[in-house]
Amino acid sequence: MAAKHALFGLTWDYFIVAIPLSVGALFGKFLDDKETERMTLFRDKSALYGGMVKDGEKPSWP
Repeated sequence: MAAKHALFGLTWDYFIVAIPLSVGALFGKFLDDKETERMTLFRDKSALYGGMVKDGEKPSWP
């Protein structure tokens, strides 16, 4: 059975799946970036991994 109204060979069923997956991936990346930004507050302050970082010196991780 041929698809009715396919745009560039993509049917409506494709868009029903592709759009939520794309939005979910972008939202996940946004949350991951926010978590990385939040964790930068604690860099080089751990008793286990922290070192003697002097003022103006690069942090041990970005």
